[in-house]
Amino acid sequence: MRLMKASLIALMILALPAAAMAAAAPDKAEKVAAKMLNLDKAIAEITTQLDATVNAMNALAAQGGDLTSKYKAFTDNMTKLDKMAAKAKSTAETARAQREEYLKQVQAAAAQIQNPELKATLEARKAELAPKIETIRTSLTSARDTYTPFMQDLKDLSLFLGNQLNPTGVASASTLMAKATTNGAKVKADLTSASEGVKSLAASIQPGGAPAAK
Repeated sequence: MRLMKASLIALMILALPAAAMAAAAPDKAEKVAAKMLNLDKAIAEITTQLDATVNAMNALAAQGGDLTSKYKAFTDNMTKLDKMAAKAKSTAETARAQREEYLKQVQAAAAQIQNPELKATLEARKAELAPKIETIRTSLTSARDTYTPFMQDLKDLSLFLGNQLNPTGVASASTLMAKATTNGAKVKADLTSASEGVKSLAASIQPGGAPAAK
């Protein structure tokens, strides 16, 4: 009797890890979806700030107004944008790490399932998420690759105009300002694409359907 009881306890202990993993799966998905929404929020904020920075830069070339005040508005917005970009990068890295961990969990679960139909369905789910993840990765990589020279151009403008803040200086910088405007638009387009991918992925991962905005 004691032997049977001990065996039963041992079987229960062995079953706990699998049960815990099954119970944790929806919670894990919830957290990943939340991180995706945090990333989307960061993307939205940086997109708004990007517009404000480019507008402030182009306001320097507009007639009327005090150049000193315009220059300060431009540099303040530029500094804010760069700080937000650094924060968004950190948010993206955290979201990516949790997403990869979740996908490994899905793969591990699929490997343990014996029923062929359920196994195939879970494996198909990972395949369904793959293009959405690739859209996010491609868009954010493109945004980063354009943002780096874009921000350097803004910093060059800041340094140049800081030492020649007059109509002649602004006119001399017009070509670079036009380039920055074009690159800013490209960064914004890439961020918009990434945002759409993030929302779609969050909706696919969220247990029970699309997540509520936070």
